[in-house]
Amino acid sequence: AVVSTQSTGTELLNVGNQLLEINGRSLVGLSYEAIISYIRSLLPSTKIEMQVVPGSPVLVIELIRPDLKYPLGFSVKDGHITTLVRGSIGERAGVRVGHRIIAINGESTVTLDHDSIAGILLSETGKLLLKTMPSQIFNLMLGLEEPEYL
Repeated sequence: AVVSTQSTGTELLNVGNQLLEINGRSLVGLSYEAIISYIRSLLPSTKIEMQVVPGSPVLVIELIRPDLKYPLGFSVKDGHITTLVRGSIGERAGVRVGHRIIAINGESTVTLDHDSIAGILLSETGKLLLKTMPSQIFNLMLGLEEPEYL
């Protein structure tokens, strides 16, 4: 497959890249299932051209909480962000539902249980630096989910 990125020309695909189009067909707004179906319809074609936007799956989010009386505005279950309150500190900082918190203030949370992560989030004030990534990518990296091969 030939991959053309918006910034660097021909590259390899990387985790976190976003597909914009395949063989001239826009993927914008299509469901995951529709995209997979379209890709499968092209196989075993010898030439598949993809237009991608390069990106990293890891987000760095800086939250500022002046006092514990101000909630962060998101819910976490086992490190995964499950809900987000509109207009909250979390939303304004860029927290995303469906992401897994992988570090807080430079310390890995990958092996921490729910209570430990929640305890840190509930007790910190001032600047709070989160690193997150999409839960699906996190689960694939840890072998908690199987990839879908085309």
